Amino acid sequence: MKERFNMNASTPKEAQDYLEARSKQLLRHGFRKIDLCMNEWGSEMILEKEGEKYQSIYIIDEFRGKSLYPKLVKHKIVTSGICNLEEYLKTKDIDHIVIDLNPTIEYQVISDYYGGNVTKRSGVYLMNHIDEGLCILEEIGASNIAKRSYCVHPIFQSDETLSENFSYNMTIAPLRDPLVLIAAIEYRSVANEYLSTRKIKSIDDIRLSPLKDVNDMLIADKIQNRKDFELYHMGVHPRSLDLDQYFKHWLEKLGVSEEFYQHMKSILS
Repeated sequence: MKERFNMNASTPKEAQDYLEARSKQLLRHGFRKIDLCMNEWGSEMILEKEGEKYQSIYIIDEFRGKSLYPKLVKHKIVTSGICNLEEYLKTKDIDHIVIDLNPTIEYQVISDYYGGNVTKRSGVYLMNHIDEGLCILEEIGASNIAKRSYCVHPIFQSDETLSENFSYNMTIAPLRDPLVLIAAIEYRSVANEYLSTRKIKSIDDIRLSPLKDVNDMLIADKIQNRKDFELYHMGVHPRSLDLDQYFKHWLEKLGVSEEFYQHMKSILS
């Protein structure tokens, strides 16, 4: 299995891959990656939030312990408790901000569930779907229930995963919030009624949920999936035309304008 967060990278490419994955987690916190580059000593990423620039630095094993870090700092550093950098930054009096990258139990559950697994066709982390979806939910002002339910919806969505994870869910305390579970199961019910293989006469054939949280989850799912489809599969997948129409049907039914979709695509890509 590919490692999503290699804390002991030995090559600049591994360091860059680490920062790229972190940039996906930071999307929901309003940080936008504007540059990511490799250097002999590792990799650095420049981000922007509300007009202010931030920086993340990853020094590979070979160059650690050589007092290199302070010399590389150009902007306020963004880090997390997971990275174990906070005490060092305080000691060196380096301006920084610490972000909680595991904000909910549900996020930790899906992060453990997916691990470093990647998609079969495009080779991107399965967790990208969660991180990018949470960014969309943040953008549309969705509730915390919608965000938490979105995190775990893949565990229950297909018949196969529902069967596999039913007993798993019964044995772990984190997924015992009834509101989260109801939204996740309702999402499964609505989403599975209109899969890409179903032919419809008009968008009136698509049923939405009576629950706003579930419809918000659908907005996040379909925007993220359409973005990936256009980036990695458009014109290559044998069902490209059908899939293109499928995503557009969903977004039209959900009231998502093309302008908003393109706005989110530019943030996520």
